[in-house]
Amino acid sequence: MSRIKIAQYSFSGCEGCAITLLNTILSSEKLVDKVEIVSSRLAGIVEVKEAEVAFIDGTIMKEDEEELAKEIRRKTRIVVALGTCSTICGINALKELYDQGILEREVYGTKLEIKQLSKAKPLDNIIKVDYIIPGCPPPKSEIEEFLSCIILGKEFRLPDRTVCFECTSQGLPCLLEEGEICFGPIVRGGCKAICIKYGTPCLGCRGLVEELRIEQFKESIKEHNIDIQDLKEAVRFFLLKTKLSKM
Repeated sequence: MSRIKIAQYSFSGCEGCAITLLNTILSSEKLVDKVEIVSSRLAGIVEVKEAEVAFIDGTIMKEDEEELAKEIRRKTRIVVALGTCSTICGINALKELYDQGILEREVYGTKLEIKQLSKAKPLDNIIKVDYIIPGCPPPKSEIEEFLSCIILGKEFRLPDRTVCFECTSQGLPCLLEEGEICFGPIVRGGCKAICIKYGTPCLGCRGLVEELRIEQFKESIKEHNIDIQDLKEAVRFFLLKTKLSKM
């Protein structure tokens, strides 16, 4: 059986999702002999190549990234938005709240020559995306499951249960009931509630569930006396580009 050709590309971001993807493939007995990595900057192959599956992480924030995304789409059968930055922009969306010139001076001490877009764009704003695998970074188990489905010709579906469901199933304490801001009731699970397991509230890196019960969430916020301004600040961390930004 011939191996499927996999390409990995990174736009603006930390490339943590790219590292997780490559680690998943190279450490998985199910995958390592069944896929061929034909393009990846981290593997020293920078050209856009024809591939069965292209994983794209990072947010589109520069003019040349828009054209690169379109070239990747033309040369790939299946495009996957990998990670928070490519699916909902995540912390990259914060650039829209500040003056670009001020940001460049504060971070780099000079004006950049890079042609920046005025807004941060998730991948599906530019090209058709066939699948998303969210998270910061996504769970290795989910990446492995996705690739196994592609190899076997099976359908891949993300879980639409909430992080809150995963907390309850593990008997973890409810941080909302303790007065902490936690988006677990409205954020997509699949992460096994790893943040809550280690005492950190869910800030929403996997995006919102499809069946969003926003009014029930608002009632819960009021019930536990959580300050609405603090909540709005927390939304900015990962969920600025989602429906929650209008709360």
